[in-house]
Amino acid sequence: MLRTLILAAAMTLTATPVLAQESGNAEAVARAYMDAYSATDWDAMAALMADDIVFADNTATGSDDPDGIETEGREALLEMLRGFEAQYHPIELGFVWDSVFESNGTVVFIGHVNALYATETEGQVFRWRSQQVAAVTVREGLVVEHRDYANYPGAEQGLVPAE
Repeated sequence: MLRTLILAAAMTLTATPVLAQESGNAEAVARAYMDAYSATDWDAMAALMADDIVFADNTATGSDDPDGIETEGREALLEMLRGFEAQYHPIELGFVWDSVFESNGTVVFIGHVNALYATETEGQVFRWRSQQVAAVTVREGLVVEHRDYANYPGAEQGLVPAE
């Protein structure tokens, strides 16, 4: 009995650093992925995506589906992101995170999107700013799920001077 308890305690102690390492890695991967998303760097995002990644934004307005956007697979997500870029010409999504935490491989980002889009007027850009929450799940060093939640109805939007 004592031997079993000692063995169980030893296994717990040796597992803790591994879990902590995986936890820290999940946040590092999720931050790199979200930095690429913020900069609209789809290739950098792709390098961090699992083949079967799931992306969803059930708060998205204006989509063809009343339940929002949901896509599965790296290629399908990249096609959607490139279509978004071709249609709207974002300069950046400009995420600012007020709070970030990780729990069991899911990293939650809470803050704002501060998207900038090109306009036809020189020296001026269109800004779209909204509260944003993103939950990014990482397994084995790759993003397997990305869920966005934005306050679309409460977004601030308008023309602002280009920086």
